[in-house]
Amino acid sequence: MVVMSKKIPITVISGYLGAGKTTLILHLLKCKMNKRIGIVVNDLASVNVDKKAICNSPYFSEADRLIPITDGTISNKHRQKLIDAVYDLAASGAVDLILVESSGVVQPDIVAACIVKGRTSTAQELDKVCYLDTNVTIVDGFRILQQFLPGQGKYNQNFVESNQLIVKQIEFCDVLLFNKIDLLTLEQKNYLQEIVRQIQPTAKFYATKFSQIAVAKVIQTHLFNAQSSLNERNLSDPLRLLNQNAEPLLKIDSFVYRRRRPFHPQRFNSWLDRWPPEITRCKGVMWLQTQPSRVFTISQSGRAMDIIPSGYWIATLKDWEIKKMFTIRKNLAAIWDKKFGDRMIELVFIGQYMNKEQIIHDLDKCLFRENEPLDILSDPFKLKY
Repeated sequence: MVVMSKKIPITVISGYLGAGKTTLILHLLKCKMNKRIGIVVNDLASVNVDKKAICNSPYFSEADRLIPITDGTISNKHRQKLIDAVYDLAASGAVDLILVESSGVVQPDIVAACIVKGRTSTAQELDKVCYLDTNVTIVDGFRILQQFLPGQGKYNQNFVESNQLIVKQIEFCDVLLFNKIDLLTLEQKNYLQEIVRQIQPTAKFYATKFSQIAVAKVIQTHLFNAQSSLNERNLSDPLRLLNQNAEPLLKIDSFVYRRRRPFHPQRFNSWLDRWPPEITRCKGVMWLQTQPSRVFTISQSGRAMDIIPSGYWIATLKDWEIKKMFTIRKNLAAIWDKKFGDRMIELVFIGQYMNKEQIIHDLDKCLFRENEPLDILSDPFKLKY
């Protein structure tokens, strides 16, 4: 059994899909002040887009460590993966603190119980090497405005179920980040802050844009108290949480749309105007025929969507630059195509009651067909960005 002379502090970051959890981690990496950071990313989809975003950040150094967990619903199987991952980081002696990014559909009290009383698959006690320091919940102000307004969601099962989960995430936290306030009017912000404060009156409360917050407010705060936090929710035995039924609160599905052909910009733009409302979250990268060298990043959450250029495909670089990138990006060989290099469309879709086959069919119709004419000047993405 490993017993650390200095236990590693853990900050758990929770929040609904698209609230800004990965954005917060990227911000903390940028401001880490010479600390070696271990990160566990628990993503719902089979492709861990958040892991890619973090590992590709210029602020993710060789001293940092990341362990991804995919298909993360925190079932009994994935709880054990989470416990083992946290233990491996904490016992390694290679990190000074650990950040755990929960899947957007996970209740944070279950994650807390995993850390407080978890045992690894080899019966090692987690609390011998680390401790839960802070539970952070991020709330997407723009999303909950649509869901918490009087009359909203009364007959919409999607809203009813997601409201329940968001409330649970707000209830169980030490620090509450009220994010994306720049998208709200002063009246809307005051209205939502009052609602959120009624749900969670004791947590430290901060209004944020792009998850920007002082590091000291979310790391090594010593705010979490296992006895009071778990007992107040009638969970006096954290092991009860670890072994309870793993039935998720939300019946959310996910799938990955991946193609080695670019989109036709006009057809894809037209499809965006018919965006299926059952898609809760979409994130990934896009390749456009009219801009073959540019990588476009898509991030959609509820009614908010960003499609922005985020760099260049490695395949468009000079030969010597490509060779250098293969030494820098260890996973590049795994995704490299002989004809197209790293160029691809890879979009993760998360939602309730999605018609996967119809979405795939519609997106395939948006793909550029070989030898078809194309008006570069009418590219809506080029004009916009």
